[in-house]
This record gives sequence, structure tokens and C-alpha cells, in this order.
Amino acid sequence: MVAVKASARSSGATSTAEWGLRTFVAFEIAGIANTLLPYIILSSLYLIVPFPQPIVLLIELLPSLAIKLVVPHLLHHTPPCTWLLLLTSCWILATVAANAAPPNVIAPIRVLIAVLASATAAVGDVFFLSRLSLYGKAALAGWGTGTAVGGALRAVLPVLVTVRLGVMLRSVTGYAYYLVGALVAAWFLVLPSSQSHRMETLTAEGKFAVEDETFSETFGIQRLSTFAAKRCSSFSFWERFRRNMLLLSNKLLGLYIDPLLLVTATQIFVLSGTPRASMALPGFSSYSTFSAAYGLAFQTGNVIARSTALLVRTRRPRLVFAMLMACSLAAILNKALMLSENAYVAFGVVSAVGWCSGTMYMNTFGAAMEYLSRNPEEDAEFALGSIGVGQTVGLLVGGLAGVMFEAELCGLGSRSGRWCATTT
Repeated sequence: MVAVKASARSSGATSTAEWGLRTFVAFEIAGIANTLLPYIILSSLYLIVPFPQPIVLLIELLPSLAIKLVVPHLLHHTPPCTWLLLLTSCWILATVAANAAPPNVIAPIRVLIAVLASATAAVGDVFFLSRLSLYGKAALAGWGTGTAVGGALRAVLPVLVTVRLGVMLRSVTGYAYYLVGALVAAWFLVLPSSQSHRMETLTAEGKFAVEDETFSETFGIQRLSTFAAKRCSSFSFWERFRRNMLLLSNKLLGLYIDPLLLVTATQIFVLSGTPRASMALPGFSSYSTFSAAYGLAFQTGNVIARSTALLVRTRRPRLVFAMLMACSLAAILNKALMLSENAYVAFGVVSAVGWCSGTMYMNTFGAAMEYLSRNPEEDAEFALGSIGVGQTVGLLVGGLAGVMFEAELCGLGSRSGRWCATTT
């Protein structure tokens, strides 16, 4: 009897590891695709030609903000496959439109395609974050790692395409179809069934010993959450809307959205406001190569933080936030006052900013998931899908502030020796 129980538990452990790995990989692929797709399409439109940088930021981020404010309220009333079908259709439509549009297409057409790409990326962000409520910390680690890896690829893609390959960015738009295919494959072929469905199946098949305390505790929490979700499903749309708005104002805004906004605004200010105005470092032939290395250094720290979030969990987020502020201030002062021309100093500081911001991102969503597990009566899909609005607002605020800061530094009489004094 003991041998049978040991065999069952061993089989259950193997199944659990496989389930976690598949969940991680599926969400990682989704994160990479949802990060690269809007970048590829928006880069092919060259919005910077007819519009100044602040207007470009508004065009790219305001549709995303609107989507993230509205779509979380619709998640409960729409089947998951409908959202995936919508994502796939919109990405294909945006790719076809971007490929068909000539380089000299009029500005309104560019704006429409940009709005479509931005809104679709926001829908994907909300949808996949909402699924964390069903797939747990493995999904969070996969999504966080995937979005960070996608950010690293975005940092080096312009140099790889324009400098190494010698072609324009719009020539790689066709590769978006492969990313859409990878997204669909990750959802239907890689992603396993949700945690609650998996536990019920394993229990019915006897692959877990009922006496296993860990399984019993986890399954008990999941059953409680499922029961609460079924009870809440009887609410009307407006009753659910009212409850969710109370949750948003009482808990989500102060505990999760505001911290994510501050972290994102800080990191984007450092990334967008300091590279062009920084000292022209020896060893880099052009600003484009320096910018790629600068962005890659940030994303390296970001990837490390997000990929190790399950292994190294920080219990002092305020300390990490203080470190983020200190490193960001060091990066800003170094660029503004041209203190050091050592590339290791510049890249080391920005990599530390990336690590701190990645740690705060994962800690914010991890804390939200823990709160929702303790309060199963709350709408977890809405909560996790809504928290991302802080990131979009942070991108907008930090991006606009960074553009103005860069313009001020590059407008100084001491611009000599900065990258903004060059034309490449």
C-alpha cells in the first residue's frame, strides 16, 4: 500500500512538473509575440516622419489605455477562444495593412493601422494577464520572462535589420505572421488545461493520493475559488461592474496599479530621456549601436529579474523600489552632467535599473495573485487584467517626460560630446 502511494505521488510530481513547464513555455511564447508584434507593425509605419515624438506616443498609447480600461469588464462575459480569435484576426489584419501600405502613405492611414496594432496588443495584455488567475505563478513567470525577452529583441532589432542586414524595418513585417502562428500554437498545443480542471482530473483518475496534504490544501483553495466564481457568475453585468469598480478603487489602485505606474514611468524616463543626451562613448561607431547596447543592458537586468522571480522572491519591495530610484537618479545625473565616459558604468547602472524594475513588476503581480487567492469572492480575471493599466499610464507619463528631458539636455550649449550632437 505504501509503495502504491509512493508511486502515485511520484507520478503526480512528474505530472505537476510537466504541467508547470508547459504553462511557463506557453505564456513565455505569448509574451514574446505580444511584445514583438506591435513593435514590428508600428516600426514599419514610420510615424516619426509626419508627427513629433510626443504625438507618436499619444497615438500609440491612448488606444491601449482605453482598451485596458474597458476590456477587463468584458472578460467574464466572453469565452476565452473568442478573445484569441479576435487577437489573431486583428494581428493578421494589421500585418496585411502594414504590408500593403506604401512608404509614402498618407498620415491618417498610418494612424489607423497604429491604433489597430496598439489596441490589439492591449487586448492581448489584458487577456493573458487575466488567465494568470487560472494558471498561477508558473504562468506569471512565463509571461514576465517572455515580455522581457521580447523587450530585449526590440532593443537590438533595429541594428540587426538596418545595420547588419542593410534593409529597412518595414521589410521584416512579414515575419509577424510567424509570431501569430506561434501565439496560436502556444495556446492550443502547448498550454495545458487550467489548474482547477487539472486537479479535478487527477483526483478522478487517482493519480494523487487523497492523503497528500499539499495537494489537499491546494485543491481546497482552488475549489473554494471555483465555488466563489460560480456564485459570482449569477451577478448581472451592472452588479459585477459595481463590485469591480469598488475593488479597483479600494484595493487595486493603491496597492498595485500606482506602484506599477511609478516603476514603469521611472524606467521609461531613464530609457527614453538619457541615451540620446548621454556622452558619446568610444567604441561605438554610431548612436544606433550605442542605443541598442543601452537598451539590451536594461533588458538583461529585466530578464534576469523576471526569470528568477519564482526562485528568489523579495520580501522587501520598498527596498527594491528605493534601489530603483537610486539607480535611476545615478543614471540621470551621469548623463546630464557627463560624469563618466566608462561604458561599464553606464551599462551597469542601467542594467541595475532593469533588474529593479523587473523585480517590482513580478512582485506587484505576485502580491496581487496572493491577495486574490485569499479573497476568492473577488473577480480575479478583472483584477489581474486591470492592473496593467498602470503600466500603460507609466509608459505615457515617463515617455513624455523623457522626451522633454532629452530635448532640454540636447538644447544646452554643452551638447558637444553628446550623442545628440551627431546625426547618426
